[in-house]
Amino acid sequence: MEELRRLIAGSYGREDFIFAGHAYDAERAREAIVEAGKQAIGLKQYLNMHREYLQSMNCAQEHIEEQLECVQDIGSYLDYD
Repeated sequence: MEELRRLIAGSYGREDFIFAGHAYDAERAREAIVEAGKQAIGLKQYLNMHREYLQSMNCAQEHIEEQLECVQDIGSYLDYD
């Protein structure tokens, strides 16, 4: 579970806490979703883990909700072509 938490944290920019906003962040996001699958983590628990991380970084509630929408958007995990 700690590996998944590490990957979730790495899915966000260090300054802006935007989900998968940069290539490195998107790579960690892909790794996190794969790890969640390996651990049989459901969507609700996966989203709660993201919420807990953002709350621990003192993000505003509005920002958290915006980022959780991105977490649920499959396009966030794919490369732009």
